[in-house]
Amino acid sequence: MDPPRAVWAAMCDRDPDALDAFCRRNGLGDVPRLGSVDGILGRDDIDAVLICTPDYAHREPAEACFSAGLHCLVEKPVATNAGDVRAICRAARSSGRLLHLGFVFRYDPCALKLRELVTGGAIGRVIACVVHEAIGWFHGSTYMRRWNRFRAKSGDMLLHKGCHTFDLLNFITGAYPVRVAAFGGTEVFRPRPEAAERCSDCAVAEGCMYYTDQGPEYRDRFTRTAGPQVLPEDLCVYNVDKDTTDTVGLTAEYTNGMRLSYTMSMVSPQGQRRLTFIGTRGEIRCDMESYRIEYLPLPDRPTEAIDVDVPEGSGHQHHDLCLTHDFLDRIQSGAAADQGVEDAYMSGAVAFAALESMERGQVVAIPAL
Repeated sequence: MDPPRAVWAAMCDRDPDALDAFCRRNGLGDVPRLGSVDGILGRDDIDAVLICTPDYAHREPAEACFSAGLHCLVEKPVATNAGDVRAICRAARSSGRLLHLGFVFRYDPCALKLRELVTGGAIGRVIACVVHEAIGWFHGSTYMRRWNRFRAKSGDMLLHKGCHTFDLLNFITGAYPVRVAAFGGTEVFRPRPEAAERCSDCAVAEGCMYYTDQGPEYRDRFTRTAGPQVLPEDLCVYNVDKDTTDTVGLTAEYTNGMRLSYTMSMVSPQGQRRLTFIGTRGEIRCDMESYRIEYLPLPDRPTEAIDVDVPEGSGHQHHDLCLTHDFLDRIQSGAAADQGVEDAYMSGAVAFAALESMERGQVVAIPAL
């Protein structure tokens, strides 16, 4: 048997019960368990860390680990505000160590095929891209019953969910965003005076598609959507405190001259990520959920259906493994760190600029790192 590419030197969490449970579930009973980042920094047997704290808590451990000369794989988004993103990216750049982001869709077969087609010139020069970030209605309801609904915790749904797509566009086209104009707000989950604060107390619950009876079927679906660590709360999705957007329309301009038209909605029948790339020699259309790409070349040629193999495994399993192997490949090959830093900074740039644009009512330029 070949030796492992990497071994777990330690696990860290400030909640010892959660840490013990995670180690038991994943067969890590013999791995040392630490209660703080200082415990990691005090060891001499660690080369790289995986930072999987909540969205708003990435900066402190990332800066500390980079200062200690460690490579970091940071969960997406990099951080929930532009200031923290810049701080993490600058810490990575100063350390010369790798900043690798948890953008699992970079390893998706659809994304890889789209990159091959677009950068290979299949549609000539790319001049426009149309994207619908269709977030399923049930996913939307779980989001409004979690801490994610607060912008300070998640950076807004536009960042939390949209950063996957914005990073994909950078990856597929090899270009970065330059400026953004956006309109949006909370259009679906507005307060309703006739409804109560909790479903169990609501006089108009009958017929509400977001009603939660806390039964096993709902709880199972909630877990599959939001994750096993989150339990559904009996909160009215309309009247619960929140400051996230649920509907956004934006346009952005890129370094290669491409113009993006992007819509995010949180009330779609199904969760889908639909992308159309328009070039001087044709179009490419893709629904990443169905793993089918349509290629419409010019002039007057039949549409070609490009089937993409669906990866094995469930959920993010295939993508997570690819992400981890890519991180290890970069470490072992001595890959240059700077490209990863720029990718990290630009992954949330459209979302931050869009939120600022909505607030100011102006076109917002994306500042350099």
